Amino acid sequence: MEICFVLFIVAVLFAVAAPPVAKQFQEEQIRKPVRELQTFAKTARRLAMEQDRAYVVLLLNTGYLLEPLEKRDTDTQSLRYDLPANVKYEIQRPADRDLKTVADARWVFTPNGLCEPIVFYFQRNEDWVRFRIDALTARIENEESFIR
Repeated sequence: MEICFVLFIVAVLFAVAAPPVAKQFQEEQIRKPVRELQTFAKTARRLAMEQDRAYVVLLLNTGYLLEPLEKRDTDTQSLRYDLPANVKYEIQRPADRDLKTVADARWVFTPNGLCEPIVFYFQRNEDWVRFRIDALTARIENEESFIR
């Protein structure tokens, strides 16, 4: 009887704890690509200023690629991030009226540390995150999100 009572308590605790853990996992699936993009932007900005040459983040359908705009023989391998399977994103440049699906776009970081301010919209199923990258600091601004 005592074992059944202990198992009942464990089952109740598991039932109460499982939904928050599942929600955190769902949120992490869409937040990780956003953090990686921010890391790429900060790295591109830093490298461009340190090396006094432009760097580019290639916005591919499947992820991002960071490399110098003009490669040299001494350059090391490019930095790459692949998006999770069901995460997709769209961008909106200053001249665009609406968000557009990415088709191998270039995001250039100049030697003075400036970049084009772009609005990003990441989506995974019904969950989404929308934010703007500041042109001066390469930091996320005006973030909005809906995560179930």
